[in-house]
Amino acid sequence: MHDKDATQIEAVDFETLQQPAQDNKKSTSLLNSKAIIWFAFIFLLLCGFIVFMYLPNYVSEKRDQELSITSKPKPTDAPPIEASAEIIKEKTTQKVLQEPVIELSPEEISALKLEAEELLLQLIEKQKLLEEKAVQQWAKQEFNIALTLGSSGDEHFRKQDYQQAITSYKDAVMVLADLEKRIMPTLAENLQKGETALSQAEKNTAVIHFELARTIDPENQQAINGLKRSETIEELYTLLEQGGKFEASNRFNDANKIYLQATELDPLSSEAESALARVNNRINKIEFTKLINQGYASLKLRQFNDARTAFNSAQKLFPHSAKPKQGLNLIEQIVFKEKLSALMAEAEYFEKIEDWSNAAESYQQILILSPKLSSAQLGLERNREREDILTKLDDHIKNKMRLGSESVAKEASQLLSNISTLENPGTKIEQGVITLNSLIQLAQQPIAITIQSDNLTNIAIFKVGKFGRFEQRKLELKMGKYTIVGSRPGYRDIRKTFIVSNEMTDKTISVLCDEPI
Repeated sequence: MHDKDATQIEAVDFETLQQPAQDNKKSTSLLNSKAIIWFAFIFLLLCGFIVFMYLPNYVSEKRDQELSITSKPKPTDAPPIEASAEIIKEKTTQKVLQEPVIELSPEEISALKLEAEELLLQLIEKQKLLEEKAVQQWAKQEFNIALTLGSSGDEHFRKQDYQQAITSYKDAVMVLADLEKRIMPTLAENLQKGETALSQAEKNTAVIHFELARTIDPENQQAINGLKRSETIEELYTLLEQGGKFEASNRFNDANKIYLQATELDPLSSEAESALARVNNRINKIEFTKLINQGYASLKLRQFNDARTAFNSAQKLFPHSAKPKQGLNLIEQIVFKEKLSALMAEAEYFEKIEDWSNAAESYQQILILSPKLSSAQLGLERNREREDILTKLDDHIKNKMRLGSESVAKEASQLLSNISTLENPGTKIEQGVITLNSLIQLAQQPIAITIQSDNLTNIAIFKVGKFGRFEQRKLELKMGKYTIVGSRPGYRDIRKTFIVSNEMTDKTISVLCDEPI
């Protein structure tokens, strides 16, 4: 056991402690030689036994009564340390007097001594730990009681009264163990009280509690921070008060600057952080409302890019607000409708000038925006059909020579029949129908041509027939493209292609083989 005010434990000399026992053995052997002394000893022993058996109980009862009358503490006050120590010593003495003296063997004595030494080591360890945790500052009375018990145990140990030393040491260890359990709760309690004092701008109170907490745990960061914050707490609350005045007068930007200074002064202050967040929220709400109004104003002026920028900026300030989304959706709806209207007007214009290809392309773009728009679907079908018809008309007109073929003429006639079922086919198609009708009629009228030869060459016209040898022959052929072939034994064949039409300037064709092989 060690403490500045406690009795220091010295090394025990076991031979010195056992010397009185050896002297007693020698005295006993001398008494055996003298009968008178022996009987006197028995008589004295008997008297001592009576005193030890009955007198302690009487003394204990009287002393308890006196203590209860004269020294009993008030219910709310702890007994003085000196009184507690005296009570402990008296109770210990009474316990010793009440217990009968039992002679122990050397082995039992050695075992008790070892147990007492182990308890003493525990006591010293706990005492050292608690002193490191500044126990004298938060549990001085209980700690001094433990020291008194330890000193009592030391005294009994020196007298080789190991049983009583064990009892005292156990009681002391129990008190210190209870104090050891209170270390962390005491630390937490003082940290909490320090934080409360800071929140109430009570600098001195905060310093007291944080100092005690740091004494218990020198590395405790909360205590270290608390002491630092205590140094600036008065300045902090001055700033908070100033910021509050600005805020009350709706000078939010000025309040923001002051609260920002407060957070820089004490980054751990929840009050400063809360005030800064509150005023920033107010500033953001004002800016948010401004941006929303600006967005709708731009939208009214059809300045869609400016409106979109304003609504997006508002969305960044309050991401979960529905107002910016509503504004952006309205922009998209207006832009969509305008684009749709523009494409529809474009399609109608192309359809009006009978530009079926571009009209179909416009309707196609409309359907990309609105796939289920029935008017666009009908417009696309209508214009694609007319584009196809006009393409076929143009093809037959450009290749009018093919109309002399029955299959081509039949295909052209079927096209004209299909066109006749159309409602408002358009001027271009109607003109094409007139032209193709005329070409079909012309193609069906035979055109007279003359073929000249040398009466030695065999004449044949593909898809018309073989005409043999002659000098001149007249034929009636329909408009179209023909191939005529002349052949003669011993001479190279001759082949010519000619076109029969009303526009022919020379309707005489000469065919004869005159090149020997």
